[in-house]
Amino acid sequence: MQNLIDISALDKQEISKLLKLATQFKTDQNNFIHDDIYPDKTVGSLFFEPSTRTKLSFQVATKNLGARFIDIHYSETSLQKGESIEDTIEAISLMGIDVLIIRHQDEVLKDLAIQFPNIKFINAGEGTSSHPTQALTDYMTMSEFSTNPDNLDISIVGDLDHSRVAASFIALLKIVGFKRLRLAGLPELCKNYQNNNFEYFDNLNEALRDSELIMALRIQNERLNKELSIKHTEYISRYQITLDSLRFANKDFLLFHPGPVNWGIELEKTIANIKNCKITNQVINGVAIRMAILSNIFSS
Repeated sequence: MQNLIDISALDKQEISKLLKLATQFKTDQNNFIHDDIYPDKTVGSLFFEPSTRTKLSFQVATKNLGARFIDIHYSETSLQKGESIEDTIEAISLMGIDVLIIRHQDEVLKDLAIQFPNIKFINAGEGTSSHPTQALTDYMTMSEFSTNPDNLDISIVGDLDHSRVAASFIALLKIVGFKRLRLAGLPELCKNYQNNNFEYFDNLNEALRDSELIMALRIQNERLNKELSIKHTEYISRYQITLDSLRFANKDFLLFHPGPVNWGIELEKTIANIKNCKITNQVINGVAIRMAILSNIFSS
């Protein structure tokens, strides 16, 4: 693997190999193997948008592999003085950074990878189109708790139009397989998914009926260019996943959320304590899968 920019660049066999490697980096106590395998490698992190889980998991993953991690703070770079992203990355590449992890509000990674072939890129989320490492994290968690992760009845609920997580997760499902995929949310937040290629519902209970995997998404307020047509309380009434609405799901359902969770909006707070909720497992697996990705790129 030279770069990881889009999940669609991987095939099912490559995804399976990454999951197997990620599993080897975990211990039975949900901790991680620490081994200085790559002391000669340097990883840079350049995030143009805030992040907790993705950024920190990459940092932990890098250090677990014995590589150096350099956090390049956007606010402290010459980008703030008007320097182009291309000039910034050219300088970074000349300083001996092997892998650059980027999160950006626009889709820039493909062009950068072509322009700078001497540095390897990992997409930590760009635009509304892709977040491949989160999709791999979610698939690892599916595989951990399901005997048949490639044949699940899946529901995704929330702000689909602005979710890079949903876009990459759906792209991954098309590679690995699924039994049924239902999408649900406020119609004005799901315009791109109301066509014959997708099974869309504006009724939450119908979207959850017999579902085996439910992924909740937050409203991406930072990407909205106008206020929603309904009040906050009405949104919660219609689309918040609650213990009551989960009665419609399969009794052994798995509940995911990529984070950050706005408890009391997309999810009822009491859900955090049920055994079906696997949000903490997603966070743990995020470190393991990113260790696998880095190891694969370092070794290529």
